[in-house]
Amino acid sequence: MSKTRIGLMGFGRIGRNLFRQLVDHPDLEIAAIADIADPEALTYLLKYDSIYGRFPKPIKLVDNHLDFDGRRIPYLAAKEPGDADWSAHDVELVVQATGSYRSAEWCRKHLEAGAAKVVLASTPDEPGDLPILLHGVNDDVLTRDTDIVSLGSNTSNAVAPVLHVLNEAFDVKRAFLTTVHAFTNKERLADVPTEGFRSSRAAGQNIIPSETNSPQILEQVMPEFKGKVSGLALNVPVPDGSTVDLVVETEKPYTIESINAAVKTAVAGPFEGILEYSEDPIVSSDIVGSPASGVFDSLATMVIGETMAKVIVWFDNGWGYTARVVETLEKMAAGGEQ
Repeated sequence: MSKTRIGLMGFGRIGRNLFRQLVDHPDLEIAAIADIADPEALTYLLKYDSIYGRFPKPIKLVDNHLDFDGRRIPYLAAKEPGDADWSAHDVELVVQATGSYRSAEWCRKHLEAGAAKVVLASTPDEPGDLPILLHGVNDDVLTRDTDIVSLGSNTSNAVAPVLHVLNEAFDVKRAFLTTVHAFTNKERLADVPTEGFRSSRAAGQNIIPSETNSPQILEQVMPEFKGKVSGLALNVPVPDGSTVDLVVETEKPYTIESINAAVKTAVAGPFEGILEYSEDPIVSSDIVGSPASGVFDSLATMVIGETMAKVIVWFDNGWGYTARVVETLEKMAAGGEQ
């Protein structure tokens, strides 16, 4: 049985993680890589990774193709959706992973270029422009007829399952989240002028407050939280491994034990493979490489009285999110919702 062929637009952090996760996949394969960067540099960055180590197989660049394991995958010099002719490479599914061109209009250009379906591995530019899938929370948004879907942000993927569980168990009235996020290539290595004063400061030396669009994503996916959730982000000097500090106020009373029990039950049930439950005193580096959307830290659960609580959810901001991309591709290849 032939594998479903994937076109990858953007070979940055998410794109290279996706390549690593699909390298031995039984049903999916990368058929072509579209990026404007030098193919030699892209091959080098896949081979040597500062966070995940060396690529597990010998790879090299041959005639503008990524050569590995008896296969050759072409690099396509394409900047915008529509620049890559996916039909020429028998591509069926496209992952838009550039971090740009995040609208339905742009994503449809991949369909016009020959793809059957598109996964936007980021948040749409405008709320409501595209359906957003957060695995375990609104899986029914992905149907046989869904041709374009966004996976939101890594933070929303981490926090939404926990917020869903707490709401089901205790009726959440309002919530506030603080994302303590590893720095990314959007931050600056040194103090350099940018559009925002705080974002112009050196990411390796500062804790930098910034806006987060996760509340807007949560409100779209979970409309019961419209006007009830807010938050901010703190970018911190670690290269990978992030966490969400989630504070909730509820209608129903609870204890530390009942909160942890509710999440633990969900992890063993509907959120198996999406959430992990930890009883160990973990730190950020311990979740690097975790395929979970979020790792619930049961030792960090706190309460004030019976209706206000704080919980911590760890996540690998690149690897766990990419695992959800893979799951989405699997479902699309199978014809929709599973």
